[in-house]
Amino acid sequence: MAGNQLRLEERKFVLKCYWKTENAIEVQRRFRREFARPPPTRRTIARINETFEADGTVQNVNKKRSGRPRTSTSPGKEEQVQETLFRSPQKSLGQTSWETHISKDSVQRIMKRLHWKCYIPTLIHALNEDDPDRRVEFCEWYLEKCAEDAGVPHKIVWSDEATFKLNGTINRHNCTYGGPINHHVTLEHQVNLSGVTVWCGISALGIIGPFFINGTVTGERYFNLLREFVGPQISEMFGDDGEIYF
Repeated sequence: MAGNQLRLEERKFVLKCYWKTENAIEVQRRFRREFARPPPTRRTIARINETFEADGTVQNVNKKRSGRPRTSTSPGKEEQVQETLFRSPQKSLGQTSWETHISKDSVQRIMKRLHWKCYIPTLIHALNEDDPDRRVEFCEWYLEKCAEDAGVPHKIVWSDEATFKLNGTINRHNCTYGGPINHHVTLEHQVNLSGVTVWCGISALGIIGPFFINGTVTGERYFNLLREFVGPQISEMFGDDGEIYF
């Protein structure tokens, strides 16, 4: 049952029962006995409670059926969100919501009215002159192996590492830069910062890891990681006699 199909007395009944029992299933049982018709869904019951706690009404605020004005996206709130975004455009939607004490949905509506969007920064990565040739060679090798053995894709372990810095630098896919247009923001690479490196592998049989390396990743540390952790897990997954490409 959709939430906007409930009458006012039914919404009041749902809220009273939920506050007494704190159990949506029990609310549904009592609703069915009281009104002799199918009860609202558990999501609708939770939404009625959330609306009352946020706006002091059981009416559907989104449909403007409440007597109280909607303040989440009022001009004052809109100005507050705009000021926060202009001051620090790299804040995520969640951070902006937390700082302004406005729900994420409301922040998103305000950003839409302001014609702001979240753009993913471009990570600049240097390529050597022979890198394109090496990539072509790998593709040719892979296609040749697949032609010889159709099961090759199931024998490959793909792996990668990412370093998380203590200054807040994280994976670029989780970074956003808000603004009315795309400024094509780039990220500078910072060195000599404390952090932790995370290694993870993936194959047709499942995920390998993740494993963590504290401090600088040296050849010796990486070799020990492969010998003590990665190797045993791969052997357990594929079997000692299994053929794999790492």
